[in-house]
Amino acid sequence: MSTSRLVRDETPAEFFREQLEKALEHQRVTTSTFTEFYLVNLLAGCVSGDPLPPPDPGYDEMPLALLLARALQGSRRERTRMLRALGDSALFTSGFFADSLQGGLVNLGYYRDMGGQAYLRLARDEGLEWSGSVFSELAARFGQFADVLSEVAESSRLVGDRSVLALYERWAQTGSRRAAALLAERGITALPAGEGRLH
Repeated sequence: MSTSRLVRDETPAEFFREQLEKALEHQRVTTSTFTEFYLVNLLAGCVSGDPLPPPDPGYDEMPLALLLARALQGSRRERTRMLRALGDSALFTSGFFADSLQGGLVNLGYYRDMGGQAYLRLARDEGLEWSGSVFSELAARFGQFADVLSEVAESSRLVGDRSVLALYERWAQTGSRRAAALLAERGITALPAGEGRLH
């Protein structure tokens, strides 16, 4: 067995926990365990294809400011759902797709402002217990966390649009020889489950 194996039996959450810890350390950003856990789950869910809570029909193209206003008019449950979806979507977009926001109708600052406002409103809602402190931290340090996610995005990409994680997930789900070969071209050997873990 080669000692150069880099990808082993690793879930998306494990992959992103490692990448997030490296980015936090590199950028000298400290955070609570709860917030780190939240960010790892956000990344793993988005990249694994778990959709953010879907928008209501007709609202998927609505500007974030109008979505925020609509969320604030909803019932408590609906408000929580919509605010979290808005905050999460804005944070993920700000981190992973910041470059695509350049020169558009809205800029990165708009996404950061709207996402921060959504998390701030969530934090102010009563009864959110531990999650209130997570949302407070996400609101207060939205730009820092977006920068951390941006570094995670950069460190997990290969040349082109294919990421290491996407190739690995394709191999893990389908056993694709091509995905394994593409990983091998980059010096990464995918191992069957149970043969080790990434350190």
